[in-house]
Amino acid sequence: MEDFDCKRKRYKNGAPVIFIIGCLINYNFNTFRNFLVYIFHFSGYLDLKIKDSSHYTDEQLVKVLDLIYKEKINKKDLYEITKCNKNTFNKRFKQYFELKGYTGKRKFTLFETYGILNEWQGQGRWGMMQSIKKERLAKIINSGNYKNLANEFSLIIGKDNYKSKDKFSPKEVKKLLEHIDLSESREAERLLKYDEFKTISLWFFGIMILFNAWNKNKHSLQKSTIAKIK
Repeated sequence: MEDFDCKRKRYKNGAPVIFIIGCLINYNFNTFRNFLVYIFHFSGYLDLKIKDSSHYTDEQLVKVLDLIYKEKINKKDLYEITKCNKNTFNKRFKQYFELKGYTGKRKFTLFETYGILNEWQGQGRWGMMQSIKKERLAKIINSGNYKNLANEFSLIIGKDNYKSKDKFSPKEVKKLLEHIDLSESREAERLLKYDEFKTISLWFFGIMILFNAWNKNKHSLQKSTIAKIK
């Protein structure tokens, strides 16, 4: 894989399970990204002595995850993650899927899934993945005033587009918050739940990496045991 020396291994089977558990329990990384870089470095997928962590892109880190975790994500799982039904999801992602050649696909690698969810999230920090109801938007931003919400949102996505939707993607909500100067506000946190998403994503990916490391160590132990018996 480009930009990664996969032959370098600090440990025979990647970072030990106990090491990863220690990193999760005593978590003191400034960002989740730094956590991944640290684990990948000790697993041998990248070398921070050769290339500084800031020089690795998010896309490259996701490609490492593809090397570690080879299971694919079902399209129906993306419906659940985004809280969109099948028809709404296909409509929302029609252009993106056509652009990427994903039309007709039913399973996606982690890297492909990252791209899909990045399109859903838009620029900036990632928050919770679920689509956000119009009712909740109006309540938090305009004290329940749908008219003011309609006026502001219509300027961004168009009047007809606004009327045709009951829910909005995080990307659309971010654009609205930026438009009304609330990007870094308490309202933004209530709507997109950045802090909650950070905690959930940390443990989700941490458990995924642990599961993979555990399987590798178990497989290595089984091979060693069989070899001794022979």
